Amino acid sequence: MKLGVNSVLFGGYDLKTAVEYIKFSGYKGIELASIVGMAEHLSDTASDADLHEIRKLVEDAGLELYCVEAATNILVPENLERTKRVFARAAKLGIPIVTVGSSGESDNEEKTEASILAIEKLAQAAGDAGIRFALKLHYGQSIYNTKTALRLMKEVKHPALGLNFDATHVGRVGDDPVASIEALKDHIIHSHIRDTFIEQLKIAEPEYQIAGRGTVPLKDVVNKMVEIGYEGATVLEIIGAKDYELPKVVAIAAESRGYLGRLFQEARERKENVIC
Repeated sequence: MKLGVNSVLFGGYDLKTAVEYIKFSGYKGIELASIVGMAEHLSDTASDADLHEIRKLVEDAGLELYCVEAATNILVPENLERTKRVFARAAKLGIPIVTVGSSGESDNEEKTEASILAIEKLAQAAGDAGIRFALKLHYGQSIYNTKTALRLMKEVKHPALGLNFDATHVGRVGDDPVASIEALKDHIIHSHIRDTFIEQLKIAEPEYQIAGRGTVPLKDVVNKMVEIGYEGATVLEIIGAKDYELPKVVAIAAESRGYLGRLFQEARERKENVIC
């Protein structure tokens, strides 16, 4: 099990603090947030010296660098170029994956075509950098559900491109998350996980994104991910805690770690029993 935390949870704190308490909470790895206005623990302008410091900080803590999340509107030219710079810095850090959403607008064909073109450009840039680009299915954006994800993977056949799966996004638009995993299993290379009230369109407050406190069928999701043989990282991504005091942020990470760790352990045992 490769279970990590997106540092956006620690958006109100520096990377040193995030690394220390992600490690303390029992996780094996970290996803660096490179999200302007939310958390920029990896900047698109980071120097080689900055990158060396990041790598040493993470390695000294015994954590792995799983991914970078560089959420932005990729339909804006300067943001597209910023994302390419993040790709280059991720590659220098030895980070294998960067995840970004499609931007655009759901069920708007013109926007969807523009998003697919931008994704194609980024897939090429990721491949050139020697990393992979995990397109995040995202509520409200062009690529937001199982159908649009399958369309994307059919139209953009680039080996660097894969999908980032997050049950809270596909579930809120009416897709069954478990069925979605089955349909997309050949393309999922990265996974975000959290809870929320899945019947509501808005993501819940951070305390209800803690794994086990909302209505996302996390047990079924984890069982399915294990069943399909997913071996990539699963990263806790909780937003909205930037102004929370540090003890609350750490409690969010730790409680989620306990819940998710148990789900993954039970899922593995269940799969082993079936095989036996």
